[in-house]
Amino acid sequence: MRGVGIGTSQIMDYMVQQSGGYNNVSFTKKDLYNHVDADRRVHLRDGDTEGALAYLCGKSEMDPSFYYKYNVDEDNRLANLFWADSTSKLDFSCFGDVLAFDTTYRTNAYKKPLVILVGINHHHQTIVFGCALLVDESVSTYTWVLETFLDAMNNKKPLSVITDGDKVMRKAIKRIFPDSCHRLCAWHIQCNAFTNVHVKDFTNHFSKCMFMEGTVEEFECAWNDMLEMFNLHGHKWVIDIYAKRSRWAEAYLRGHFFAGMKSTQRCENMNAYLNRFLKTRLKLFEFVKHFDRALSRIRHNEAKAEFETHHSSVVLTTKLYALEKYAGTVFTRQSFLKFRDEMKNAELFFPVSTENHGGYRVHTLTKFRSPDKIWKIELLEEIPETCIMKRWSKLAKETVQVHHDNESQGDATNII
Repeated sequence: MRGVGIGTSQIMDYMVQQSGGYNNVSFTKKDLYNHVDADRRVHLRDGDTEGALAYLCGKSEMDPSFYYKYNVDEDNRLANLFWADSTSKLDFSCFGDVLAFDTTYRTNAYKKPLVILVGINHHHQTIVFGCALLVDESVSTYTWVLETFLDAMNNKKPLSVITDGDKVMRKAIKRIFPDSCHRLCAWHIQCNAFTNVHVKDFTNHFSKCMFMEGTVEEFECAWNDMLEMFNLHGHKWVIDIYAKRSRWAEAYLRGHFFAGMKSTQRCENMNAYLNRFLKTRLKLFEFVKHFDRALSRIRHNEAKAEFETHHSSVVLTTKLYALEKYAGTVFTRQSFLKFRDEMKNAELFFPVSTENHGGYRVHTLTKFRSPDKIWKIELLEEIPETCIMKRWSKLAKETVQVHHDNESQGDATNII
């Protein structure tokens, strides 16, 4: 029971309930605590750090693509530790275009910062690419984490990175992922706007500027109107955040892919999820074992979504029957539902003209309440292949194979 994270007190309550009362249990709660503590010391007799590293070494023997790396400080004590298994490496090869992480979580006896590097899969679920326990939150430490992560992932770099805006973290990202688009967490920025600018309705107008889908020029116009409205031209926080607008304003981020993510909320949700499995006083050896349990649960949820995608039929609800049916055969269930929401918006469009051009026609459409904008389209019954992102399809992972190289400890090779 301890092995799956049940507390000692709860174990005692269970024993009492099963046996019909305290009188029928042949030991006291103190005896149980002593037994658990003695068992823990047996597992850690060679030292907590050594036990954790031995556990990771054992995993690498069973999983040739398992990767772990650590370094030590000047006193030869463990400083930083990173690990990622073959499933995480496979996931990154498929969905490593977007990477999100923060370091707000500490759940071990040494209060080491925990970094969980996450992404989003074809079922729109959070997936874990790797995990690191850090000695501190310095530029050199973050640089070590990202360098190690890059090595584990065969030097594949993400297209986009999302963080909570830590300046130290940004320096490391610029150093290791110089070509990746770095986005600041929208949720953190909104919270900071509310905290730093005590003006009624400012946060709402600020959020509209942040998420508006117009051009850069339209953003600048809306921003200046907001400054005029609230008389904030000289406000320090407003000036500082404006200088970073290329990392948080939708108008400036247009054209960069983030898989629908605008914040590090998935990291925080992952932290909350892990809290069900991890206790704040766990020793390092216990921590890595309990983290594996949490990871197994996450992957079980993915397996469930995969089964539903391949073994159930979608319900067709739009008037574009043929196109909707085709989308159901291509996309995963969650991707299809998002696609269908976009299809329903087609009902807001109507044709204004049709032109014949030999072998094809051009239909010019306009949108209800948007008479100044036009869209052009030809009748479709299938989605053009160039418009389908493989990472959202049912085949996102099927054409990726992982080969194990015994001599090189099993570096993953992607076959597309």
